[in-house]
Amino acid sequence: MLFIDLASGFTDYDLTKHIPTIWKENPDIIWFNVVVDQHRNDETNNWSWNGLLTIAQEWQAYAQGRNSGKHVAIVTENYWITQLVNKALGPIFPGSTFKCFKDHAEATAWALTGPRPEMQ
Repeated sequence: MLFIDLASGFTDYDLTKHIPTIWKENPDIIWFNVVVDQHRNDETNNWSWNGLLTIAQEWQAYAQGRNSGKHVAIVTENYWITQLVNKALGPIFPGSTFKCFKDHAEATAWALTGPRPEMQ
């Protein structure tokens, strides 16, 4: 499992520079299911749809379809993030399944039901 905590102040720069570094420094992470914790996040963030599209393109080039079925749970109470996840993330991250949760434990339990490295 990979846990990502998006704290306040998260920007496009953080998204496009730091997230790919995680992949490059930990190549087996491609097989990990993910929990993104957005619940501590507030309106001071400055990441955009363009930043998200950039990271999606980089992920597709990096993953090359090797992570089909990966579960990505997002912990948030933000209505707009939930709508974004439900309607937009699946198409730009093909092969991954996204779901929002308000509770970290429920998000983790769901993410654990996704394929694991030993199943590949």
